[in-house]
Amino acid sequence: MKKKKIDDIVDSIAVLVNNKYIVAAIFFLIVGFMFFPKSSTTFYNLSVGDVAPKTIRSSVSMLVEDKEATKRKIEEAVRNLPPVFDYDSSAINNTINSIGKALSIIDKTKPETTMDKFFKTLGLKPHKSLYLRILRYKQDVIFSYAKIALDSLKSYYIVSSTRQLYKFPSQTIIIRDIKNPKNEKTLNKNDAIDVPRAKIIAYNKLKSVTDDIALRNTVWDFISDLILPNLTFNSLETKKRQEEEAKKINHVFFKISKGEIIVRSGDIITSTDYLKLNALNSIKQQENVYEKSIAKLLIFIIITLLLYRAYIVSKAKKNKMLKENVIILILGSLVIAQLSIFKLFSYISSLITYSSPDFPKTALIFGIPFVFAPIMTAVMVDFELAFLISILMSVSAWLVVDSSINSYLIIYMFIGSVVSAVGILKEKTRAGIIKAGLYASVSNIIIISIFYIFNGTELGKPMIFDLAFGVLSGVLSSIIVSGVLPVFEYVFNVTTDIKLLELGNLNNPLLKELAIKAPGTYHHSIVVSSLAEAAASSVGANSLVAKVGSYYHDIGKIRKPMYFVENQTDGINPHDKLKPSISALIIKNHVKYGLEIAKKHRLGSCIMDIITQHHGTSLIKYFYAKAKENGQNPKEEDFRYPGPKPQTKESGIVMIADEVEAASKTLSNPTTAHLEEFVRDITNRIFLDGQLDECELTLKDLNLIVDSFVKVLVGIFHHRIEYPEEEKNADNYN
Repeated sequence: MKKKKIDDIVDSIAVLVNNKYIVAAIFFLIVGFMFFPKSSTTFYNLSVGDVAPKTIRSSVSMLVEDKEATKRKIEEAVRNLPPVFDYDSSAINNTINSIGKALSIIDKTKPETTMDKFFKTLGLKPHKSLYLRILRYKQDVIFSYAKIALDSLKSYYIVSSTRQLYKFPSQTIIIRDIKNPKNEKTLNKNDAIDVPRAKIIAYNKLKSVTDDIALRNTVWDFISDLILPNLTFNSLETKKRQEEEAKKINHVFFKISKGEIIVRSGDIITSTDYLKLNALNSIKQQENVYEKSIAKLLIFIIITLLLYRAYIVSKAKKNKMLKENVIILILGSLVIAQLSIFKLFSYISSLITYSSPDFPKTALIFGIPFVFAPIMTAVMVDFELAFLISILMSVSAWLVVDSSINSYLIIYMFIGSVVSAVGILKEKTRAGIIKAGLYASVSNIIIISIFYIFNGTELGKPMIFDLAFGVLSGVLSSIIVSGVLPVFEYVFNVTTDIKLLELGNLNNPLLKELAIKAPGTYHHSIVVSSLAEAAASSVGANSLVAKVGSYYHDIGKIRKPMYFVENQTDGINPHDKLKPSISALIIKNHVKYGLEIAKKHRLGSCIMDIITQHHGTSLIKYFYAKAKENGQNPKEEDFRYPGPKPQTKESGIVMIADEVEAASKTLSNPTTAHLEEFVRDITNRIFLDGQLDECELTLKDLNLIVDSFVKVLVGIFHHRIEYPEEEKNADNYN
């Protein structure tokens, strides 16, 4: 389940945007972000505690804010600001009025009916025993004593807890009347009391006015929960005043004079030094950085559009192996990845420049693994596009990398990129990737040596470092490609020649499964691959795609192998008990099953295209004729494969090879002339049926294909054992 979810996510990413303009817009937005100037830390990259690599002087006079000192000053001012409390002067009177109203509700003739209403008026939970005690006395007696006790609190400022007061350092608080917010005064904390203290005062007052303990306890139990604070902390107003106070505080600055030594070589960077260096960084970065970045981005966009347009016009629209939007996604990812590598190495170079002054500044720039994108493009798409990518990446390095050798970078990277792209064309294998990186390393050594000869520089430590990092550049590139290529193949579902070689290994688990479950189909696929490979070579198509595609073109027959005549070894044919229409449906479904298996095993788009196109929309003649014989008046479209028709030369070749191999089982030791006539008849029949209308096979190509097929078949029939009679109708529903 997890693998399926991962596959679904990967497929969603691969087909994220079908609109090439949206993809291009996203691509240029990301590139624009990479070109946009970053923070000033890219200048003096020193932290507190670092050792200054050289003496640094200020090139300007300026005031620099000490943000930490300013922050401390603001915190001190805010901490001493008195908090604001809202004062409700009518709180006690409101409580007394509520008591009077509640007592007036009491009806001693119906005590039970009025109890709930009594306590609800006071906002208290019902307390039956207390209510019965209150009923023993007259209402006016209870009210008068309650009023006396509560009146004693009118002169006090009451808070819910003294913790509200003492969490602020200030010894005073500001009291603001809620009825008249403009009427406020300052009060010492010690002049306010909390609710427990207020209850003690009220109880002592009650004790002083009556000696009747029962009455006193009844009144006290009645009013104790009604003693509430009349001071409430106003957090919003307090915060507002703190913010206003912070704005009034003057920020702390110190002056830097022009020519002033900020730090001497070998000094330990202090916090003050760090502030000054950051200030210098900000001044440095303000020097036309935005204008320069926009100009660089525009140059990049123009070159990208021109190069890609040139490729699309000249090549891509003729190449149906990869869709244009897939090419855009692949190229966009590669260019962004390569630019990220440029930025990373440029940043590391700047860090090393200030931490190790003796280290050659150019070494890391020469060590950038810049042939990553060209090699990946050559492997995944073609050499023509890799050549154009080499131009784009060389110019991009000149735009992005901050180096003293910018004037040499374009030549250095362009030559190395082209050499590596040519190198991978010779051997498209995993080992070939390493060799392509080594070719780039050799090229780098030669170009760097030429640069030193032009500059008249003698052999020394800088040159040795540069040469060493030039070699490292090619090696790193090949390592990165080796690790990243499988990811790109998986994400974009692209079948490179390297992956094709792996899929073409007959020890592949899927081919082994085919050999075990459908041995006749396996043998058929092997012969088809020999035919297709020879034909593809003769017409200039991709012979590797044709060969490996042939291995898997009938992979769907694994699901129901015994419904295909080449796998029926016991003479039992399950189609004898089925209607022709059902048999035709089963035969057609091997294409659908093949596509499902191909997606599950991520065989790649070109293999999946061959699986879906190798029958095109051809007619399943055997069962169509059988249906007619049974008097069913069948519709021809019900007995045709769903298609599409072959879209590439390779798919068309596999279609013809599939038909020829299946039909050849009816032959027994024919002559060369007979074989040529036999193959040409099948090819003409497929051509006249319109199955080759949408691929690029010409009549000349078809003649070459026929010739190549005949040569292969002659070799096969040279040692041919005659097939049993029951296999002679194999071409009817293969």
